Amino acid sequence: MARPRIYDEDRVATAIRLPVSVHAELRRLARARDVSVNYLINRAVDELLAHSAGPEEDAALFSRSTSMGRSA
Repeated sequence: MARPRIYDEDRVATAIRLPVSVHAELRRLARARDVSVNYLINRAVDELLAHSAGPEEDAALFSRSTSMGRSA
């Protein structure tokens, strides 16, 4: 049975490109937590937005992520 979809606001479908290895890790983590990849990505985006302190800190975060072989 599908989980009920109850949202506070309308949703928009979008597409992102991920490295195959990142997608595989997200799928593994989602299975382990019994949630969807979509849920994990939404949570990660929510956390980023909640803890964003401004352009300078965001620039530092994104420069770290690209230096680890992952692009923002």
